[in-house]
Amino acid sequence: MNTLLLRSAQENDTKDKYQEAFQEADVDCVSLSPIGFEFIDLETLYAHISHPEDHSGLIFSSPRTVQSVALCLERHDKNYEWNSRLRDEWSKLPAFSVGTSTGVVRKLGLHPMGEDSGNAENLCKIILEAVKPGSKPLLYPCGTMRRETIPKTLQKEGILFKEDVAYQTVPNPDLEQELAKYLQEKGAPFCIVFFSPSGVQYSKEVFDKFKADLHSTKLLAIGGTTRAAMQEHGYVVAGVAEKPNPTALLQAIQQCQGGTDG
Repeated sequence: MNTLLLRSAQENDTKDKYQEAFQEADVDCVSLSPIGFEFIDLETLYAHISHPEDHSGLIFSSPRTVQSVALCLERHDKNYEWNSRLRDEWSKLPAFSVGTSTGVVRKLGLHPMGEDSGNAENLCKIILEAVKPGSKPLLYPCGTMRRETIPKTLQKEGILFKEDVAYQTVPNPDLEQELAKYLQEKGAPFCIVFFSPSGVQYSKEVFDKFKADLHSTKLLAIGGTTRAAMQEHGYVVAGVAEKPNPTALLQAIQQCQGGTDG
């Protein structure tokens, strides 16, 4: 059973949890990234990271937001201030993190809250339990395509936050070539999994260019936000993994497979 995951590849030296889990489940799995990222305005982010005393915590809504913090520290002081002072001060404050970000948050030496949240809506509930109106602002690194869930919820509840746009999402210029190679070698997959709304948008442009026939391919989403984006682009969604982890995704794929077999 061929499975195509439209997601960013693992960028560090740790094992890829999706590849590991799918191999154990005897599912053929290939990851292609439909998107790339460019980091921007890290000077502003560093200025805020340098002053934990002005904040009541951090919000990490994606692994990329954690990477933006790590990169700004590396670029501006080679991590000297972080290792000598800032890490200890920030570690006394909550670091709210959606599940996919928790591993890299720990690598920074912080203690993530929200590992099992699964999505921004659930993470907001955890934030609201821990932070009260009138507290110092939360520092919220984000991207240019960030969703409205976290800002609107915090504003509604009177929770202050400081938003730093630290990266922008761009199409992967190699996706067309990589996808053509995949289809030539493996043919149409049993299922394609979309991991983000921007991934849906950019990959659809390539699929349309190829005039790819996806009628016999099961199309799955990671989370409700991605499902909504798929529906907006005219896709029929066969299944949804409610949490962004391999276990939830494998369950959704197996349910699709069971429906096909039945």
